[in-house]
Amino acid sequence: MAIKGTKVYRLYPDATMSHVLDQWCDYRRYCYNKALETWNATYTEYRMTVSPEIIAELKKPKKERQFTKEQELFISNYYPTAALIQKKLTASKQSWEKQISSRILQQACADLGKSFKKFAKDKATKAKHGAGRPKFQSKKEKRQGFKLNQGVVLSAWNDHGRLTLPIPQSYKGEWHSIKISEPPEKAKMGTVSFYREHGRYYMAVPYTYENPSRVHAETGRKTGVDVNVSHFNDEDGAHYFLHKNGSGKWDKNIGAVKLDKIYRDIKHQQRIMARKLNENGRIAGRRSKSYQKARIKLQKLNERAHRMQDDAMHKYTTHLVKEYDAICIEDLDVKGMLMSHVASKGVHRALFGRFRDYLKYKCKSAGVKLVIANRFYPSTQRCAVCGNVKKDDEKITLSGNKKHGTKHNEYVCYNKKCPNCNKVVDRDVNAMMNLTFLIDHPKYNKAL
Repeated sequence: MAIKGTKVYRLYPDATMSHVLDQWCDYRRYCYNKALETWNATYTEYRMTVSPEIIAELKKPKKERQFTKEQELFISNYYPTAALIQKKLTASKQSWEKQISSRILQQACADLGKSFKKFAKDKATKAKHGAGRPKFQSKKEKRQGFKLNQGVVLSAWNDHGRLTLPIPQSYKGEWHSIKISEPPEKAKMGTVSFYREHGRYYMAVPYTYENPSRVHAETGRKTGVDVNVSHFNDEDGAHYFLHKNGSGKWDKNIGAVKLDKIYRDIKHQQRIMARKLNENGRIAGRRSKSYQKARIKLQKLNERAHRMQDDAMHKYTTHLVKEYDAICIEDLDVKGMLMSHVASKGVHRALFGRFRDYLKYKCKSAGVKLVIANRFYPSTQRCAVCGNVKKDDEKITLSGNKKHGTKHNEYVCYNKKCPNCNKVVDRDVNAMMNLTFLIDHPKYNKAL
């Protein structure tokens, strides 16, 4: 069974190849914007000259469409497609464009075609959060990049790797190989994406593994994972690896991420930007050099925090996949939680959505069973020992329970038949046990 996975490498180009990568990133944006401009003009011309008969046929399913030769010729010349736009841009190429790989233009047109297909499909199906109409790309965006589907050569060299880009036929300058952060995988590659972010260069390589090595050895263990703003709970206990005041309670080999200083620096830099933006009560200074320097510094701090969080999340999800044969997590309404003013910033920093995405693809590749609990399953309100579910004024809220005077992190079961009756239990541990219960009892995976 073939498994697909993408690996990201950092590139370390010299001055010559940095200039080449920058030029190719700019050229890709130029091609995309030029293709979008041509697409819009072609579609406007098509709408002005198309006959009602062709429109009627296009509304039918593909298998039922019947066109005359003249209609087919008209559609091929006027109806905008990625191939037609690429043909027009190739015919109007300037001399300086011939010194850059033509595959960048091909991939830019292909990406634009996919974007319009997605837009048309979502519009036809009236998708709630569908793709919008493709827009022109700005040179001010922090990420600039391009794609190559052929000619990329990766090789191992000492403890890292080497990248060789395809040399354009008309190019006459120097050309060097580029050092990459680690040796490449021995697997089939797909279309490679290159991008520049905050002055650093990266390469994302999609691999297809025909005979993947299983990273998971059966342990006979299973766990539920209860996610909170400050920590994650599983069978091994509570892990504060993403909390801003991480105290090192997470595994020593992985470490705790102490983000407090980063968050304080971000807050300080935001205040500096706010002062530079306002002058005498008026908004000003957006284009001043000092404001742009402050903006770049803030971007770098946010990027650093993002990388620290991402690294910790990868290590934690990999730990779960290696240690457990079955895992159960909650289906949280993250968007609704972000609307709350109580803990919206904490929810954003806790990476609930990214945790689920990472765990899903890692479980799939390793053959680990992943159970997604129903959004309305009362993992917090249900007693893990007797199964009693709290309702109405018995429920635990963010402020605890006013009727019994318990705190928000305490769970007390008042069922007299329960062995834990009137005993104070940690609410997160109780929720984790309820999620673990669902792995072997899927019939309870519903609103109770």
